[in-house]
Amino acid sequence: MTLYIMTGNIGSGKSLLASKLAKMGNIIVNMDSIQQMVGGGEYGSYDHNKKEIYQITEMAAIESALMSNLSVVVDRTNMDIKRRAKFIDAGKKHAQEIISINFGEGTAYGLERRCKNSHGVPRETWENVHAYMKKSYEPPSLEEGFDKLIEAPTKFKFHAFDFDGTIAKKDWPGIGELLGCTVEKMTALWEDLSNIIIIWSCRNGDYENQMRAFLLKHKIPFDFINENPMFDPGGRKIFAHEYHDDRNAV
Repeated sequence: MTLYIMTGNIGSGKSLLASKLAKMGNIIVNMDSIQQMVGGGEYGSYDHNKKEIYQITEMAAIESALMSNLSVVVDRTNMDIKRRAKFIDAGKKHAQEIISINFGEGTAYGLERRCKNSHGVPRETWENVHAYMKKSYEPPSLEEGFDKLIEAPTKFKFHAFDFDGTIAKKDWPGIGELLGCTVEKMTALWEDLSNIIIIWSCRNGDYENQMRAFLLKHKIPFDFINENPMFDPGGRKIFAHEYHDDRNAV
């Protein structure tokens, strides 16, 4: 029962790390998702009149998960002490450990990443939000009530693994026997939070759906399939630092 509280400006990689932590069994509570849900699926539909609903829903999800003996990640900016305080208070009541994951005050690169994936929000709005968050930033400290402070990875290393012939034996269009040696390597890499695993495959449509179901069934660790949301190379090939396939050493 650990409560992880993220701190970081927009575009800093919080949701990327949250996705990884979710696959490790943690419950992710994201305020943007709550607002989007209340707004009928429209991103950026924040309504001041519904602020209390947003906050009650967020805290109820956090406390319910902790009381069910589940660890929770609070995925929001939390740039100052005041905004973090209510989550720390909840952690003191229900969690065994409260950990800060700090992404820092924000960077120009993070702002550009958010603007490229703008969710339909004008660039000027994101620039104003980024500047406001950066000005509000107060570094997390143990004095606030955290049990541990973790600096989020400043750089991620991306590993692209082919599926047919590398993760599973070739049996196209079916899926062959699982290749355990590859999965062991993937697991060892994935446990390091700075490593991101991307499944890199020619499969699409329902063939990709079958592959995804296979990966989930066998609890094979991965972060993305045929995409790298941190980089847009402008073509179909995803960006990675290392590519692993059956025509190369694995």
